[in-house]
Amino acid sequence: MDVRSAFNSGLTGYQNASAQLSNASSRIAQAGTAEKSMVGEQQASEIISPSAERTSISLTTEVINLKIAEIQAKSSAKVISTANDMVGTLIDTSV
Repeated sequence: MDVRSAFNSGLTGYQNASAQLSNASSRIAQAGTAEKSMVGEQQASEIISPSAERTSISLTTEVINLKIAEIQAKSSAKVISTANDMVGTLIDTSV
């Protein structure tokens, strides 16, 4: 296996995880601001509605997406670390 492709795979995976993390956290923040505006416009008794349930499902989905991004980032970091170790081993054996 080419070490550069391992580095590139790890880097690409890490960048994808970072983008997914950013997107999920942005959607969570948007849901939080939408929820605050709903509270300001409606009475507390009207808040518990199907639209509020959809918000909580959306938040659950986004928290899961955050966890997936975390696992992907850790895996990609491990790929990069392993590729780095391979390079060190190759340098040690060639000297």
